[in-house]
Amino acid sequence: MRILSRQVASFLRPTGSAAAIAFLASASFANGVAAQASASSRANVFVQPLPPQVSTQYADGQQVMVPMETVWRPVCGPGSSTLTPPDLRQLAASHDALMASGPVIQVDQTHNDAGINFVFNVSGSIPAGALGAIATAEAYMESQFNDLITVTVNLSFATLPSNVLGGTGSSYVNVTWANARNGLNAGKDANDTIQSFLPTTSTIPVRYSSGAAITNETRVFFTVANYRATIGSVAGTAASMQYNNIFAWDFDPSNGISAGKYSFVDVVIHETGHAMGFTSGIDFRVNDIEAIDIFRFQRTDGASDYNPDTTAEFQTRARLAAFNAPNDDQNFDLISVEYRLSDGSPYQASHFREQAANIGIMDPAFAAAQTYFPNYYKASDTNAFDAIGYDR
Repeated sequence: MRILSRQVASFLRPTGSAAAIAFLASASFANGVAAQASASSRANVFVQPLPPQVSTQYADGQQVMVPMETVWRPVCGPGSSTLTPPDLRQLAASHDALMASGPVIQVDQTHNDAGINFVFNVSGSIPAGALGAIATAEAYMESQFNDLITVTVNLSFATLPSNVLGGTGSSYVNVTWANARNGLNAGKDANDTIQSFLPTTSTIPVRYSSGAAITNETRVFFTVANYRATIGSVAGTAASMQYNNIFAWDFDPSNGISAGKYSFVDVVIHETGHAMGFTSGIDFRVNDIEAIDIFRFQRTDGASDYNPDTTAEFQTRARLAAFNAPNDDQNFDLISVEYRLSDGSPYQASHFREQAANIGIMDPAFAAAQTYFPNYYKASDTNAFDAIGYDR
């Protein structure tokens, strides 16, 4: 039995009369510092610094000391303010106890020696069909990426309040912009081009409000999985997840999703996507960016031609990492294609914009009886993961 590190997750709640699930972005928690919701953090959070690690950078072989942390946050949107720090601390302890006491069942059946390896360590009161669903998610995700890394997820099941779906969490590394750019550029695969046009200076220009003021940002936060995929070596579990074992799950999307139930395979793929780096600093950081924000721009030109039209403009235009500002006016921009992003309200910024038709599985809401089976990722999802450093 493997005893796993202390981490916990963020909560998901069904929202609205249509009973859509509001997905949350990855986060981690370990006996941290509580911060109450504010205009800048948007949510109650827990942050715990972790011991820094020595990392060997892929681009140049240089060894650097990288700061690390775990961050926990509740889901944004209606009901999130009811999740108090004591509530979440109690759930953190429950998850830790289940992973430590076991038994822990490892789901690692489809490893592709030529690509990425997802390993799920599962404990708690596991519902019938759950392990098969996890294996399905694992096999699909492994078929999509060629990175020679392992992404380990600790996943537990517990009986939670009836309106709580579960939670997910990720550890973070932060690096200088220069090291981030070098890693993204050096890690390009055959179909990557936009990374060659990242800002070449030691800082990246960012607007943290809808105004014209620009911050020359010196660092970027990456999830552990994302960092490992493109920047350098780092140890540790990539994510922790806890799901409600009495929720209305459907574990087999191949024959459709039953009315009133939710596709567990889709949820696991979505939440693992956050652990892989589909996250934004807008959601809980104060004037800091994460990997997705490197490609986040204002959708309209505004007063200062904010939206880049060429690779030359992509290299120099300021990124936009502002909460709900301008309202509903943010894009994930690769020049060759653009996708609308959530701006933090009403859904977390760590998603595409919620709309019909859905942009991709990294949309922020998921309805009962909905599934993306059999092609869970859309081009938007794979293009985003490709841009932040994954190989396909």
